[in-house]
Amino acid sequence: MRFVIRATLLAATALVPASVLAQEAPAEVQGGIEDIIVTARKTEESLSDAPVAVSAVSEKMIEQLGLNSIDDFAKQATGISFSQAFGRTSDRPVIRGQSNVLANVQFGVETGAAYFVDGIYYQGDIQGFDPNSIQRVEIIKGPQSALYGRNTYSGAINYVTKDPSDTLTVSGKASVAEHDTYDLSASISAPIMGDVVGISAGGRYYEYGGEYRNQLTGNKVGQEKSYSGYVTLVAKPNDDIKIRLRGQYQHDRDGSLPIFLQGADANNCMPGFRSLRYRQRNLPPPVPVSPTSTFQPAIGISNNANQYFCGTIEPQPNNIRVNNDPVSTFFGVRDATAFDGNRNDQYLASGIVDWDIGGSGWIVSSLTGYRNNTNLFGDDGDHTDSFFFLFPPVPPATVEPAFANTNRDETEDFSQEIRLASPADQPIRGLLGGYYFKQTNRNQDLTFANPTAGEALGTNASAYGSIEDVAVFGLLSAELTDEITVTGEIRYAEERKTIIERAAATSIFCAGEAGRAGQFGFTGTCLPAGKFKDWTPRVTIDWKPTDDLLVYAVYAEGNKPGGFNGAGGLSASTLTGTDQTAYLPETVKGGELGVKFDTADRIARFSAAIFYNKLADVQLTRAIPPTVAGQSSTSIVTNQGDAETKGFELEMQAAPTNGLNVSLGVAYVDAKFTNGCDADLFTLNSGGFRPNFDTDNPPANMLPLCDITGKRMPLGSPWIVNGSMSYEREVGANGLSLFANTSFSYEDAKYIQVDNLAKTGDAFLLNARLGVRTEHWSLTLFGRNLTDEDAIPLATRWFDYRYGNARRDVGTTGTFQGQAFAVETGAPRAFFATLRRGRTFGIEGTFKF
Repeated sequence: MRFVIRATLLAATALVPASVLAQEAPAEVQGGIEDIIVTARKTEESLSDAPVAVSAVSEKMIEQLGLNSIDDFAKQATGISFSQAFGRTSDRPVIRGQSNVLANVQFGVETGAAYFVDGIYYQGDIQGFDPNSIQRVEIIKGPQSALYGRNTYSGAINYVTKDPSDTLTVSGKASVAEHDTYDLSASISAPIMGDVVGISAGGRYYEYGGEYRNQLTGNKVGQEKSYSGYVTLVAKPNDDIKIRLRGQYQHDRDGSLPIFLQGADANNCMPGFRSLRYRQRNLPPPVPVSPTSTFQPAIGISNNANQYFCGTIEPQPNNIRVNNDPVSTFFGVRDATAFDGNRNDQYLASGIVDWDIGGSGWIVSSLTGYRNNTNLFGDDGDHTDSFFFLFPPVPPATVEPAFANTNRDETEDFSQEIRLASPADQPIRGLLGGYYFKQTNRNQDLTFANPTAGEALGTNASAYGSIEDVAVFGLLSAELTDEITVTGEIRYAEERKTIIERAAATSIFCAGEAGRAGQFGFTGTCLPAGKFKDWTPRVTIDWKPTDDLLVYAVYAEGNKPGGFNGAGGLSASTLTGTDQTAYLPETVKGGELGVKFDTADRIARFSAAIFYNKLADVQLTRAIPPTVAGQSSTSIVTNQGDAETKGFELEMQAAPTNGLNVSLGVAYVDAKFTNGCDADLFTLNSGGFRPNFDTDNPPANMLPLCDITGKRMPLGSPWIVNGSMSYEREVGANGLSLFANTSFSYEDAKYIQVDNLAKTGDAFLLNARLGVRTEHWSLTLFGRNLTDEDAIPLATRWFDYRYGNARRDVGTTGTFQGQAFAVETGAPRAFFATLRRGRTFGIEGTFKF
């Protein structure tokens, strides 16, 4: 494997992974490597003493390596894979291989790794978060449902923001790089009432001009722009009480995504009816505006009989052809999208109170969070230059073509956690807490008539959804001996999900919101709300025979919420004859064995963990073709399989000489299905037939055609290797120092779907920085992606209607292996993917007084 050679060569010279530079106050210097304080178990403890697998990315590491977002943080941590599949939207972090194809794409379908900001649940995209406001990022691996709650069945990612400083401090940063990239930030922090009240405030302007062009218009795509600001107030009226209030505003304006479509004409395997060979052109289009115009509903006839693509999807920067601006077509000058790009406005507020009751060590904590987010997104959903309308006649120019993906999302969250913790210095310690979370979401269609406000709720392509979670949790820890401690955690949670959705004029899906359906203009019959109940325990045994050695074992359970498939579920129910309106939670049971060791002189530090998880009712994706006129293809979630994940994580750190830090992180995960039947795999293996059986219980003779046993879970990399090196040396008077650092990351190829046929390439990225600094300023030259890696971050299985949507040369039914099946009428398969940023050079300056 390519990464083995590269990792070995780099590890010999310059490697520091996620946690080596996470040297963060409060920290105690103990030789060559500084200790790190984390709060992974809701209490402050040394990273070396925490019996849990956690990687920490610190303020110092963010500054030294020039890390900007969760995409960068993940590349400097072990055991996590993150891909910018949809720009700065629809985050899908994958920890230890536990993934979901529809996560954060369809409302209510979630990843298995949740975000937190200062310990408060954050259900949204976090890529635009200001990195200069972060004190550290803790990536906690393995099921964390017992303490962290909903949606942490594979892990939790906690952003810890900075407190105000004890003295007046003013700082700033400015960087300029290729592709019109600008990053400007400044902050001020000061005490305003001695040591009783402190305040800090900061702001950031970030812009990236894009480096790829839409071949139809010549315009740039992939641009990003953000304005953000925050204020933090900390009050300590006495030694027993700390009150922390924080407010943040974020304003994002991003352009159209740099997405290309690898069309069905590139398919090279699995011959059958669901291919271009069995498609015919639509009705003849109107007379073209120009004889040379190539824009039409179907581009011709193809004899390619292959239904799928097998192998690595290569980047195609010259194949970005999206109708996100008016262009000349067979229908005249047309625009396919009423809104283009990604517009995001977010308000985030939190209040945290810690009260040490009378200085007794008994601490009451209250964590309150509020988030209000408005997102407008527009994308030419077929990702091609075609204008496809499902049925003639051709609508007027004020009507978007089929598959235009333009919508407005308004999301509001509120959470409240209260907990009581006993004194931490006692041999028996405990914690008891309660939790409440409520989210509402309104989704409206953006049209040419209403390109920003959107069509009213209750009209076509609109939806209203809500999530309400109530839980109680507790922890009990006992020191059995001076060396052995046993800790038990448990959580009981009840979650209620509702949704109202109108996909077309004649269809409505409503679950549990009869009153609101009428209030918002929806008419239809409501199903009961989805209510999911779970107990999630976690048990840890740790053995610390010396101050420098920790051995621990963990057993944990977790779950990822269930939900509703909306109108797509109704279509699927009609198609399959079984109820597909809802899906169950995905659950996990497993554990890990870990060891952490520091050398006596603190010159080196090692940590390692092996883990095994058993997953049940894995939430898979099933594509559903149109069943009524005016309806488009969609996907639903089903619980069609079980899986297991197993592997190891290793981190090695060293500070062999003054000013030098060297380290390496390696993670391997074997995430495979242990059983399951996939309907799309049946279509591929049968030559293009749609299964007429229950895919949860296929007949024995059909199972080999849909069986996914032994196949890898999609979207995750088996091997992840990362590291960096940092060296600094004083070279002159007045504290002038020369510094250099480099960081790298390697991710193995990822499969796109459970069929394990199409995949991304493996990716190796190398960054470097060189500069000078004093106590008050620095000047840095930097390069990102020095290898000019162009492997796509991720791809999505899609459709291709450019060759028409009608069948030719085949009927609607046929016989396969002696059984009658319906011919699959869905579109031929294609794939769309986002391009990776190329090699970039820039310069950065900072000041701090």
